[in-house]
Amino acid sequence: MNYNQIYPIFRLLYRQKNIRHLSWMKRFLERVLQIANTPVRLANVINVLQSTVGNEDQAYLVITKSDLTAPIEEADKARDNTFSGMNSMLDFQKRLGTPEQQQAAERVIERVTYHKVSISDKYEDENEKIAQLIQDLKGGSLATDIATLNLTATVTLLEQQNQQVINLMKQRQTDRSTQESNVMAKARAATDAAFEDVVLVLNAFAITEFNGQSSPYDEIIRIINSDINYYSQYVFTNATVAGTGTGTGTGTGSNENDNENENQGGGTGTTTPTNPDTPSDPGTGGGGSGSGGSSEVEEG
Repeated sequence: MNYNQIYPIFRLLYRQKNIRHLSWMKRFLERVLQIANTPVRLANVINVLQSTVGNEDQAYLVITKSDLTAPIEEADKARDNTFSGMNSMLDFQKRLGTPEQQQAAERVIERVTYHKVSISDKYEDENEKIAQLIQDLKGGSLATDIATLNLTATVTLLEQQNQQVINLMKQRQTDRSTQESNVMAKARAATDAAFEDVVLVLNAFAITEFNGQSSPYDEIIRIINSDINYYSQYVFTNATVAGTGTGTGTGTGSNENDNENENQGGGTGTTTPTNPDTPSDPGTGGGGSGSGGSSEVEEG
């Protein structure tokens, strides 16, 4: 008998980053909720999955939000105001200061321009640029120029405010790491268990209700397997699931990963993934031999 079954994806799924893991669970839940006339046993495990996916979704919101976001924004605003104020003072003294101040202002403005600091930069970029600028302004002849311009206290304040932003961002990152290990681990474990139950029960019903030619679950299983193929090749890019193709014949096809490495060749053969959990899907992907390259992609 040739029973339609859901492709194995467990080991591949477990290695995914949180956002990709959650994305798959939502897609899978959406599919199984479409099953009509669901038997009680199957309905029960789907209900459990729906609950656990909801909990995982909430857990992900917890680790992507932080009580430190507002303080970081406030610290950045204070830093930007000090930086803008310093630039205004430099411009004023360049035009209206004493000859000595005008020359000093020109030199400092040249150094500020060199570092290309912009208050509209991303926090990380602004942090680094201002840190490098301050290092220049506190050393050598520029420190003397800053004193001549009566901006020593301003530069010190800017340094303190910049470090405050850096410290808050480090603390937020630490908090998120702790939350992720404590919150997401539990949520994902519950969702994984519920997912396995649904797969096992759905596969079982596809066998027990097989009439010799088909079962009422063949179409939904076909759709889910199509989703698995798509996710394996194009979404789960931090595992080695794409990049190797084999086949013979005529025509063209391609297997490609998110790093735009591509393996093209003739044929309408079978895509052979490098991961043992990734299903083969006859008729999709590209034939030919060679390696398109697999990669580890980190997610933020």
